[in-house]
Amino acid sequence: MQFSEILGHTLIVDNLRKMVDSGRIPHAVLFTERPGCGALTLALAAIQYLFCTDRKEGDSCGRCHPCNKVEKLIHPDLHFTFPTNTSVLVGKDKKSEIDDFYPLWRQAVLSDPYFNEQQLYKTLGIENKFGIISVSEASSIIRKLSLSSYEGGPKVMLIMFPERMNTEAANKLLKSLEEPQPDTYYFMISHNPGKILATILSRCRIIETGPIEESRLADALSARFGLQKEDAAFWARCSGGSYGKAVEMIEEGNENNDKYITFVTILESAVKKDLVSLFEIWEKVAGWGKEDQKSLCIEALEILRKTYMLGLGLDDISYTPRGEREKLKELSGKIRKDFYMKGYGFLNSAIEHIERNVNPKFIFCDLCNRIYYNV
Repeated sequence: MQFSEILGHTLIVDNLRKMVDSGRIPHAVLFTERPGCGALTLALAAIQYLFCTDRKEGDSCGRCHPCNKVEKLIHPDLHFTFPTNTSVLVGKDKKSEIDDFYPLWRQAVLSDPYFNEQQLYKTLGIENKFGIISVSEASSIIRKLSLSSYEGGPKVMLIMFPERMNTEAANKLLKSLEEPQPDTYYFMISHNPGKILATILSRCRIIETGPIEESRLADALSARFGLQKEDAAFWARCSGGSYGKAVEMIEEGNENNDKYITFVTILESAVKKDLVSLFEIWEKVAGWGKEDQKSLCIEALEILRKTYMLGLGLDDISYTPRGEREKLKELSGKIRKDFYMKGYGFLNSAIEHIERNVNPKFIFCDLCNRIYYNV
């Protein structure tokens, strides 16, 4: 990944380039973003620039051996850590579990570096589980970085979703961050930095990766999908500057998306006071994987926002695709105006309980009941 391939983020690219050129790279760099805004591409481009032996015009050459190895994610001094789940490794040594996931990790990054956490878990085959970075993996990180550089240059550890470190793992890694080794660097990408141990955050240079510029994103979507300029601009606005989200919406089409259909059906059943239908829905959702359940609630928050905007007559800033607009506008006329704030609270509470591993039947029975009585 070269800087020239980065979609937007010109100022961040300039700062990363200057950090490497000046030799003043922070020991730990944390990129924060909303899913799909390109933090992983920025980290990989900076790492490739760091390893490149023939930098030209402020970018890696893309041709030297280190560049080729970084692009293929096989450089011996570039290590990766990401959330996994040992329960799927039947009959294998769980202490080395992450090694079994490396081929799938490379597949995810090389095919689409704008993926979100749920998409990674699906690629790894753990979509029905919660991924964690365990204390044994933290020990492995420290061990790998304590070894001499294989090619005599820097050593880099890229950690995806450090918020998934349990407390024991985070405390173990903290010692390595407090006493950094020369020419050894951590690059981390987080979608939820509020869940990272405060003492780790305090030792990182934090780079906030904001939304991709709308015009740049629209051009990229137009080139990829052959969209008309107006349509590409619409999807760029709908995604909130997230390339990953825009691609997901265009490819799936929300009106045919199972999570969209499920939540709209919940609202319609609640409006009609159809308890039997609600019962069937929450039983079905309770059988989904945890990440899919969480994704449903996140999608539902966006559906409530769109419905509220349409109900106020603010169609232009609802960013609702044509296929959804008529249905949600009809719903908005049937929903009480004081429900929206309550609905946001119900859904955020459900997300919190999912992450705390509360029984999903309790979560979604309670959610549907609350919507039924307040909609």
